[in-house]
Amino acid sequence: MEIFWLLVLWLHVIAAVVWVGGNLILAMVIVPYFRQNLPPVQRIQLLMQIGKRFEPVVWGCIGVLFFTGIGNIFYALDLTSLAPIPNAFMRTFIIKIGLFFLLVILTALHSMLFAPRLAAAIETLDPTLEELPPEVKPLRSQMSIVSSLMGVVSLLILLAAVALRMGI
Repeated sequence: MEIFWLLVLWLHVIAAVVWVGGNLILAMVIVPYFRQNLPPVQRIQLLMQIGKRFEPVVWGCIGVLFFTGIGNIFYALDLTSLAPIPNAFMRTFIIKIGLFFLLVILTALHSMLFAPRLAAAIETLDPTLEELPPEVKPLRSQMSIVSSLMGVVSLLILLAAVALRMGI
């Protein structure tokens, strides 16, 4: 049975690595490279294309994290024993779950609200424009804020996961 729980935890970690790692690669490598080398409209168009390709992977990872997370809870808490659950574990666990759901909400807003609005706003623009029109700038700023929040929350979830494993 230990092999089963090992695989559940492994799938959980793999899904987290793919989701968080993909977002960090975008934020730390791809976006800065595009920012230095492409005009804003073309940069946004390419990032939208990358986002659309990554979106099914993200939602797949969310599903895997949700279900393997439930399994990990049952394993970690050993609900078959009558031992009390440590307060530190529950506090950190509740924080991690809250952050996970916040990240899911931010991801949904990013992919279902802000990205389509920004895509529609730049749809007819010349890709070689050197500056975005004033009506597009707030949409890009909103998207940037949500993306930044997603990155911060992702890292906080990883911190909470490590704290749980350490019993903090």
